[in-house]
Amino acid sequence: MLIYLVDNTVDGQGASPRELRAVLGRLRPEVEVLTEPLETVSLDRVRDLRPSHIILSGQSHPWDDYSAESLRGVFEVIRQASQPILGVCGGHQLIALAYGAPVALMERLEPGDGYQGAKRERGYYEVETTGAGLFEDLPDKITVWHSHCDEVKALPPGFECTASNETCKIQAMQHVKRPLFGVQFHPELFSEGFPTGQRVIENFLALL
Repeated sequence: MLIYLVDNTVDGQGASPRELRAVLGRLRPEVEVLTEPLETVSLDRVRDLRPSHIILSGQSHPWDDYSAESLRGVFEVIRQASQPILGVCGGHQLIALAYGAPVALMERLEPGDGYQGAKRERGYYEVETTGAGLFEDLPDKITVWHSHCDEVKALPPGFECTASNETCKIQAMQHVKRPLFGVQFHPELFSEGFPTGQRVIENFLALL
């Protein structure tokens, strides 16, 4: 079993890939986790590696800072790979972008560039789920860690929304035919007081 972890940060500046890798190592110590930067990802690479699962990490910069060329390979993987795919935070947004759905700031509170002056959802927040997919056998309302300024503004074609809250309407989504999932929150940052994120990851890893 090999988990292919796509690092969506710029020059490794964000913590998301490291935090995901650390949690996967604790939950599945017997499983190999291969982390590679966004720019090196391609469908041919996935076919060569034949991972059991693919996880798309959070990003470190606004999407306007990413070139179309750097996203080409991962878009191909998102649209065509047969493996279960989980997009976390920026990875969730990346799935939406791959299918042509809009991603933008939740709200700009004051003038600024990029994330400066933007509204940020950070901390443990409650979301309401449909109980589908990654949320099977979980309560209708769960509390999970968030850290983001951007959000998916509209569902991509072929997807359904599986979690929401007042701050961000598309907190999670899944493709109606493929094992392709996105969560705006960070399930890897669970705690003793808020353990639900672990179950979300476990539900994803149980997909084969």
